[in-house]
Amino acid sequence: MRGAFVKSAATAVAINVALWVAASLIGLVPSLGESTFFGGVVFASIGATAAAAIVASRFTAAGARTRWGGISLAILLVSFVSPLALGAGNLPISPFNPADTTYNEFRGGFGIVYSILHVTTYAAVQRFIGRQVPA
Repeated sequence: MRGAFVKSAATAVAINVALWVAASLIGLVPSLGESTFFGGVVFASIGATAAAAIVASRFTAAGARTRWGGISLAILLVSFVSPLALGAGNLPISPFNPADTTYNEFRGGFGIVYSILHVTTYAAVQRFIGRQVPA
C-alpha cells in the first residue's frame, strides 16, 4: 500500500499542479506567486491520497473492491459540495479570515478548478490505491 500511496500522491500532485498552473495562466485563479493557494493544492493532493490509503488499507476481505468503489465514489460526489458552495459565494475563500475579500473575483474559478482537482485526485487514487483493495 505504501508504494501505491507514493505513486498516487505523485500523480495527483503532478496533475493538480499542472492544472493549477494552467488555470493561473488563463486567469481563473491567482498567479502562483500571488497567494498561498498553490501550496494548499499540493498539501491537499498529498493529504487526500494519504487518507485514501489509510481507509483502503482497512478493506482486506475478498470482494472488498466493489465496496471500496462505491464508497470512494460517494465520497467524491459529497466532496463537490465544498467547491460548488465556494464558487456560488456560500463559503468564505479563506476559512482562516472569512472577512477577507481579496480574491473574490476568482471565486468562480476556484470552484471550477477545485472541482476538477477533486476528480483528478480521485482518478489517481483509483488508479493506484484502489487496485490494492482485494477484488
